[in-house]
Amino acid sequence: MSQIWIPNPDNMLHYWQTIVDEASDELNAWELKFISDIESRVRNKQPLSEAQEKKLEQIYAEKTK
Repeated sequence: MSQIWIPNPDNMLHYWQTIVDEASDELNAWELKFISDIESRVRNKQPLSEAQEKKLEQIYAEKTK
C-alpha cells in the first residue's frame, strides 16, 4: 500500500528561503518563475502540491551548498 502524502510547510519554507538567499543567481528562467510562484503561495498561505514540493527539494539539492 502506498503512503499518504502529507505536506511539510516548514521544510518547504526553509528550502524556498535558502534558494532565494543563496542561489537566485544560479537559477534558469523556468526556475526563477517557479520560485516566484512558490513565493506567492507562501504569502497567501496556500499549501504546495506534492509535485511542487518535490521540485522545490530538487532545486534546493542542486543549487545550494
